[in-house]
Amino acid sequence: QNQIFYETVNGNDMWYDPVFMVETIDGRNVWCKRHYRVRDGPVPGTFRFSALDNGVTSNEFWTIVDAADDLSYIIFHYAGAAGAVGQRYIGGLLCTADGTLPDESVRGPIYEKLRS
Repeated sequence: QNQIFYETVNGNDMWYDPVFMVETIDGRNVWCKRHYRVRDGPVPGTFRFSALDNGVTSNEFWTIVDAADDLSYIIFHYAGAAGAVGQRYIGGLLCTADGTLPDESVRGPIYEKLRS
């Protein structure tokens, strides 16, 4: 997977462009990409993501679960829905600057937070 965050031209919002693999209902693995607009949520550490995919809008609410003091990793939780097609989902991400896992000494606490 690949996740890229970058500021909008006006600097008030962000864009999020993930590339990710999904498993289809017939068992195939398919690579997908999206282009999300990211806005600040109602409280610090929360965000509203929205994307248009084949005419269907997905809206997601993200929260920061935890981050390393040196920002070497960050853990996100998200919950989303594409109401027009009756789809909803939840998930989590462990993000690092270069995509490598954090040091093994901190993985236990990270995995516990991802499971919570």
